[in-house]
Amino acid sequence: MKKSVYIKTFGCQMNKSDSKRLEESFAAYGGSVISDESDADVVIYNTCSVREHAENKALSHIGRLKFLKDKKPSIKICVVGCMAQRMGEEIKKRLPHVDVVAGPSLMFELPGILYDGAGSGVFTDDPENRDYKEFFPGVIAGESEFARYVPIMRGCDNFCSYCIVPYVRGREKYRKKEDIIAECRVLGGKGIKEITLLGQAVNSHPEFKEILKEAAVVKRLKRVRFLTSYPGKMDRETIDIVRENETLCNMFHIPLQSGSDKILKKMKRRYTLSKYLDSALYIRATIPFASISTDFIVGFPGETESDFEKTIDAVKKIKFDQSYTFKYSSRPGTKAAGYEETVTEEEKQDRLKKLNEMCNAASLERNRLFEGREETVFSDGENSGRTGENKIVHFKGSRAAAGEEVRVRIEKALPHSLKGERIN
Repeated sequence: MKKSVYIKTFGCQMNKSDSKRLEESFAAYGGSVISDESDADVVIYNTCSVREHAENKALSHIGRLKFLKDKKPSIKICVVGCMAQRMGEEIKKRLPHVDVVAGPSLMFELPGILYDGAGSGVFTDDPENRDYKEFFPGVIAGESEFARYVPIMRGCDNFCSYCIVPYVRGREKYRKKEDIIAECRVLGGKGIKEITLLGQAVNSHPEFKEILKEAAVVKRLKRVRFLTSYPGKMDRETIDIVRENETLCNMFHIPLQSGSDKILKKMKRRYTLSKYLDSALYIRATIPFASISTDFIVGFPGETESDFEKTIDAVKKIKFDQSYTFKYSSRPGTKAAGYEETVTEEEKQDRLKKLNEMCNAASLERNRLFEGREETVFSDGENSGRTGENKIVHFKGSRAAAGEEVRVRIEKALPHSLKGERIN
């Protein structure tokens, strides 16, 4: 029963959080998590389906596991998560060495499937038919840990025309505020210093603002972050709550996707550039050093050069601290999959290059604001860590233990990180 388990995670923070809770599910059965898949009794790949590239990458890695299965036939190979939900039986047909396929709403039953059940098969269903299950932490809390994810909701109701998430994770389901805060207190009591409240559209939770206020005063928690925020539901009241509570980190991840209202409408993003600017520029005015990060998709069907230039203009106005940029890729089952592709691959690549250049310049400009400042960094165990604004800092001086609070004088800004010296 005490099997060794290896888990590899692809995709977003929600997947990382699910993998952590999957670890805890196996620990309840006496399983232990190890770092070498060749020594494991169970190998689990937690997959992403948001972009074609993410699926192809996962499928390539899973394909290579056949050599491990041939060498060690007793090993159980499991594919879980969003790609597992979308592809289902197709994974078993393409990769017969895979034993178990399980979607996001069923992956936490994997220990029971392996230990008490069939031991193999495809386990996917309609996520909307599932209740939100509580996977309370506490089984695992390693001494080196100082940061954890706390999901407050699952799924999404926005149905953006390009996005597969509502189809593989289902409609929005919310955890009770009392359960969320109780989890935060347990984590604080275990020595966790930093938590990140998670949701596909985290500010869609009906009690989101109250959750922020109550999480901010949990004993021993030093930092509380949240992501991802849906732009249409970001408002000045939320920004003020962050500004007024020292524990809440001055960072906002708000995906814009496009600076063109025409493209936003076609994407079924329920906001305008003007609405987005109202929030972003209010953050800039009231919390000058706050970090604003975003996502962009270039080459969406119907995007003209003029539409793309509006995205460039938005970068110039807001000056994002960090930007995640992608070329549009059609996802089967989404509304946009039926749209005619109007942007060539070469045009997508050219636009992506230009956008990245603008975003890197904006990131560098924002990071230069920190030169000469003293910042508190939570060390990652090496000579680096992150500020409350989520800036990566590499520092000279004595090494700090993971989670140790280190004061660093910032000496130099780079586009994606800061350099400094530890102040003893």
